[in-house]
Amino acid sequence: MPLISIHEGEIKLDWRIDAPRARVWQCITDPDLLSQWLGVLVEGIIAPGSTFVVDHGDEYCCRSVVESYAEPNKLGFTWHFADEPPSRVGLGLEEAEGATELRLSHRALGDLAESYVDGWCTHLSYLEAAALGTPLPASMFWRLHGTIAQLRNR
Repeated sequence: MPLISIHEGEIKLDWRIDAPRARVWQCITDPDLLSQWLGVLVEGIIAPGSTFVVDHGDEYCCRSVVESYAEPNKLGFTWHFADEPPSRVGLGLEEAEGATELRLSHRALGDLAESYVDGWCTHLSYLEAAALGTPLPASMFWRLHGTIAQLRNR
């Protein structure tokens, strides 16, 4: 069960994935696996100091620059959609009894912080499925997002 906190324009999510850390890292950084949980990598690579662009659907693209990269423990990058102010995402991975404890932080979101929680919970559900080798169909994304939003707002 994820733990969620929102404070001063930053969200933090703790998520447990019953897969080894190396597999979760692979899903986060491999272009083919990235498309199973975040979006299609349309430009660049995820590597130290690199720039990459992810299409989240319908050519709604996010441009990022990798700011920290410590395989298989930590990845940090900028996050910038054309219609939003730039922000920063950090992913930390720890091995725990054959599973992975993932900690996500998304900083500098300002008033957008609350609106990002349901999306990240949905993306992390897709990441978990990809890491377990049972990717979810892209067509289910918004349905799952809606369910998570309903559960959180009860």
